[in-house]
Amino acid sequence: MQKRNILFLSSWYPNRIKPTHGNFVFQHAFAASQYHNVNLLYVCLDDQLKGGIELVKSKNPFPSTIAYIPKSTIPIIGFIWNYMRIILCYFQLVREVKNEGFHPELIHANVVYPIGIVARLLSIRHKIPYIITEHWTCYHQEVYPRPSKLQMFFTRLVANKAALILPVSEDLAQAMRSKGIHSDMSVVYNVIDTCLFVPGNPNNRNGNQLIHVSSLDPIQKNPSLLFRAFSELIMWKPELQLHIVSDGDFSFFKEEIIQLKIDRQIVFHGMLEAKEIAAQLQNSDLFVLTSRFETFGVVLIEAISCGLPVVATNVGGVKEVVPKEHGQLVPSENLEALVSAIKEQLSRLNKYNTNEMHHRATENFSYQAIGKRFTAIYEAIILKHGS
Repeated sequence: MQKRNILFLSSWYPNRIKPTHGNFVFQHAFAASQYHNVNLLYVCLDDQLKGGIELVKSKNPFPSTIAYIPKSTIPIIGFIWNYMRIILCYFQLVREVKNEGFHPELIHANVVYPIGIVARLLSIRHKIPYIITEHWTCYHQEVYPRPSKLQMFFTRLVANKAALILPVSEDLAQAMRSKGIHSDMSVVYNVIDTCLFVPGNPNNRNGNQLIHVSSLDPIQKNPSLLFRAFSELIMWKPELQLHIVSDGDFSFFKEEIIQLKIDRQIVFHGMLEAKEIAAQLQNSDLFVLTSRFETFGVVLIEAISCGLPVVATNVGGVKEVVPKEHGQLVPSENLEALVSAIKEQLSRLNKYNTNEMHHRATENFSYQAIGKRFTAIYEAIILKHGS
């Protein structure tokens, strides 16, 4: 197998301003780096930065450069200036990596808008093809706030010029097609570290601990539905606890939680590292997700990889991730169905084979599995374009 030089670009990527922003893009880049030479570039606006551009470079686990640019706040003119500086910075960074000996054979962009514009311009300038992985939920009708008409215009423009679009679920692919994106598509799922997310001891399960991991976005993740369900569940089982892992603002829900009289049974952990999240999943009995819309749901495959059954709302790409052998799906916004499903799953925890669940996760979502999918795609695109 020939190692290819793959230039990763992204609209979202973990940075010092938003440490978890686009962490799934890092995971995809790491999966690709198992088989290829990956170099990642990311340009980030920073309204706290004064002066010139600040570069943060790393060689591990693959070469990457994050460029922080001072953000202009001048109305309209500042918006245009910011985008121009971002584009120029990407061009400069590509020149630098080429001068250092890295000559990209393929651009792998992530999240069509706005990085697809940069990918398209670089593709023209350097005469190399580009593909785009899409994670964003913006193509779904339920999403709010919706992208502007101008954003969708540029999204369609650059997506339809891509050699291939890689949605992270078939549901997302269908939503993209409904918005006028007609490029060839191939679904490539998100990826997790299946060597980290491993089953705990199933004998330690007592059916008393639920866990929820999300941003706590009140619209998308709909935690209020979870809290209302939990208030009914503790009347059925008073010893039940709900553990929440999130980088979101938990205080936003404080009054609601107190009114529901569930504040003493909820444990909020805040933002945790991947290793700590794995430990929480291994020590829990059931994972619950109450989203109104999802493209995929990385936390779901982390839970399944830990042998943890799932109850989730049947939205977006969730049904592609959670088969009936690994949990139960319920209609969005349906409190009665959610409570019933959680009760049912807590009563049948010993029916789940945690090792089988982990094996499925490894076969479909591991670095090796996704890295091999990327390899087949990269080779086909590069050969097709005569590189």
